[in-house]
Amino acid sequence: MLAITPQPQMITQSGPQHQMDPYAWLNYFDPDAALASVINHIETLPGSRNERHTMRAYLSSIADYARYMGAHVHRYGEEDYDFAFHSMRMPTKDETSAYIAACKRNGLTSSTITRYMAAVRHFIRALEEQPVYPQSGGDFVFILEAQRQFRLAAGTKNPAPDTTSNRPALEQHGTRLTLHQVNTLFESFQAEIHTLTGKRDLALLYLGITSGLRAAEIARITLHSITPGKDCYEVKVRGKRSNHDPIGIDSTAYDLITAYVTAWNDRLDADDPRRITADVPVFQPILKGDHIPQIGLRNFTPSAGLSARAILKLVARRTGDALGSPITAHDMRRTCAHLMRSHGYEWDQIRSQLRHRSIGTTEKYVGQEQDLSRALLSKRVTFTIPQDTQLKLETN
Repeated sequence: MLAITPQPQMITQSGPQHQMDPYAWLNYFDPDAALASVINHIETLPGSRNERHTMRAYLSSIADYARYMGAHVHRYGEEDYDFAFHSMRMPTKDETSAYIAACKRNGLTSSTITRYMAAVRHFIRALEEQPVYPQSGGDFVFILEAQRQFRLAAGTKNPAPDTTSNRPALEQHGTRLTLHQVNTLFESFQAEIHTLTGKRDLALLYLGITSGLRAAEIARITLHSITPGKDCYEVKVRGKRSNHDPIGIDSTAYDLITAYVTAWNDRLDADDPRRITADVPVFQPILKGDHIPQIGLRNFTPSAGLSARAILKLVARRTGDALGSPITAHDMRRTCAHLMRSHGYEWDQIRSQLRHRSIGTTEKYVGQEQDLSRALLSKRVTFTIPQDTQLKLETN
């Protein structure tokens, strides 16, 4: 909840003498119906039946805006909210601009505010599009002005980026491992490759770095989702925006996964429900001491597998131990793109591996590798710099 709530602002119709009550809009427009419209829109999105991230993010953003505008909002669960709009001021351009400014004062980044505003705009546009039936000329004028304010509020510009750069997104965010760092990471498993945890973690890291799959996609992989292709193995899992395009993985990735799954199943009886079968997520949690957990312990169930959050922690711990500095799970994807770019892969090959919709998206995300040393003035110009003879004598 934002800490700063300004006093209600009155909206003039034709001068200071004709001021509009900031709560009168509630007599004509139905914010509950607008909220329901947004929810219905999200429910129609392809991924709404699975992860509910978009729903949770939109509800949280609208709740934050509504609170700022004076509504009473209580949250009881991830998607369980109680909105009381009776005290909410009318969304206007000035109020929405003030909300964005308050977000900045409270330390939110421009990218976070932009995500908030995506949901807020849906809500405000849903208000504007509601059918409203005036009963008098005064009603008609009020409704027209309110709808105009909704349009202006929905069109409020996002805050300028906190930083700007002409470099691609791949280089602006996160970490990209070098080939030497990747090999150092893999070599760090030498002492524990015989353990179940070692087999699992090496298979996961190798797969993540060489395939470019996101953490959530890795978490969904089952044996059934891996099939032999013409020249490599193919993985087909639900990705971002319900993308099911297959990607290729090499025989090393497949062999590492198979070795891990075999080691897991060898510890269990043939009828043990914890066995990794065709439709069970491949990557599973393992307890300290290299033990397979019992069903129900810490809510463990094989059908859930290792969560994306657990994968993030695994990657951070393993890379931190091996390289001295942790990376995020998404940095595995960045590393894959970086290594493909630096080793001369064609744009369409990189696009296919990252499962982008278009080469344009890939070019924008990956960009051309830049050698800053090529632009050094000293490459072509010779400068005469005086030498410190005393320092030279001491060095000798």
